[in-house]
Amino acid sequence: MLFMGLDVGTQGVRCVVADEKGQVRAAQSVAFQALNAAEHPGWYEQRPGDWAAAMEQAVGSCMAKLKAEGVEAGEVAAISIDGTSGTIVPLDKANRPLSNALMYNDPRAGAQAKETQKVMAAHQAKLGLRFGASFSLPRILWIGDNWPDIYEKTALFAHQADYVAGLLCGEYRVSDYSNALKTGYDLLDERWPDQVAQLGLDVGKLPRIVRPGEPIARVSQAAAEKLGLSTGTWVSGGSTDGYASALAAGAVSAGQWASIIGTTFVLKGVTRELVIDPDGSSYSHRLPSGEWMLGGAANIGGRCLNAYAGDRADFAQLDRQARELVPTGARCYPLTGKGERFPFVDPQAQAFYRGDILGGKLYPALMEGVGFAERLAFDKMAALGCPVGDVINAAGGACRSQLWLEIRSSILNRQLAVPRVVDAAMGSALLAAAPHFGSLAAAAQAMIAYDKRVDPRPQWAAAYQDIYQAFVRDAAKLYKMEG
Repeated sequence: MLFMGLDVGTQGVRCVVADEKGQVRAAQSVAFQALNAAEHPGWYEQRPGDWAAAMEQAVGSCMAKLKAEGVEAGEVAAISIDGTSGTIVPLDKANRPLSNALMYNDPRAGAQAKETQKVMAAHQAKLGLRFGASFSLPRILWIGDNWPDIYEKTALFAHQADYVAGLLCGEYRVSDYSNALKTGYDLLDERWPDQVAQLGLDVGKLPRIVRPGEPIARVSQAAAEKLGLSTGTWVSGGSTDGYASALAAGAVSAGQWASIIGTTFVLKGVTRELVIDPDGSSYSHRLPSGEWMLGGAANIGGRCLNAYAGDRADFAQLDRQARELVPTGARCYPLTGKGERFPFVDPQAQAFYRGDILGGKLYPALMEGVGFAERLAFDKMAALGCPVGDVINAAGGACRSQLWLEIRSSILNRQLAVPRVVDAAMGSALLAAAPHFGSLAAAAQAMIAYDKRVDPRPQWAAAYQDIYQAFVRDAAKLYKMEG
């Protein structure tokens, strides 16, 4: 029996098909035609048609590979999809997009976020979160305020994962409570709260909510014929990309932590009870088991290395050159834009650099800076009363760099365990497999294997202790880090 996971990310779609032992039987990544289709400066939009084209190519490629190996389409038991958190698209009655999708990093809904914070104050306090411009609910309100014609024609506001699921099974009006969290769904009472209507939003334009991994509908005849799938395959409830990445890294039971560094940095850890962060920079999703996944998503991350090195950089060569320069002694918080949301909230935050970053040191200093931010996040989790053990599960594109893993392990002074498959699509495959195994934890136990464990380098770890303390002092002077 096989399980398909689709990760609809910032840059493209990745499809992974895994068996019951977690072996990847087929995988394909396809980039979007355009990463930002917005015409207004500073806005971030994508075309749902680009999502559809990339998904179709990725899924079709995987199914063709399986067919060539003699695998029947019906052996794929279920599909689950993750998407970028907070991305929203308005659909008409025929499930056609009425505009480009407003992406997770689009900043335009700041005023609506403030209004949402006032009206939803009790909801925020109850769940321990704070509505910001990165949340989908303020974006929906922005559409109502600024695109009234589109709002009136909207039959459904769909999250990115919902839309792609609809393309596969024809059911667009179902979402999961991971994606719905930023749209205002109450994870404790499991319903849309009354305050959503008080904001002037027609709740009838919002989807029905299921658990991540819960079967929704079978693949449609049209999708099966087009992509080589079977109409016997279930499309299951999905999740956000950070949620799925954490699952892929093994954060499925209380006490397990996943640190994911890709374009951005996401930290997730499982707690038995709901933990409230006073400043709202971290908040909790809910797992199908009823346990909670605490964490947050930062604006900092691997994009600083992409900005430094360019599109055609040889990162392996850069790593070899940088190894002799580590620890650099420099301190930085290498934001590539303005504003930070985790592990602190400061809309005005900008990058800072201290110390010598000349002579090739900037590249490893960027790695260290992201590592310092990672430790700052773990220190915050510990301050909230969440135990952080000696082993941290690591995922994301940063895991491809052995040097960066060693730097991070030494800064954290903890072992990093890297799973065989380090991308979010594998987490979605786990959700698809959960009903077969009886639980998400059982699916993870059967399907996740750790192929690499990286321990701190003692000399580096000793040096980083003092450098990190200086970094914390620098950050405290520059950023709003209350709470």
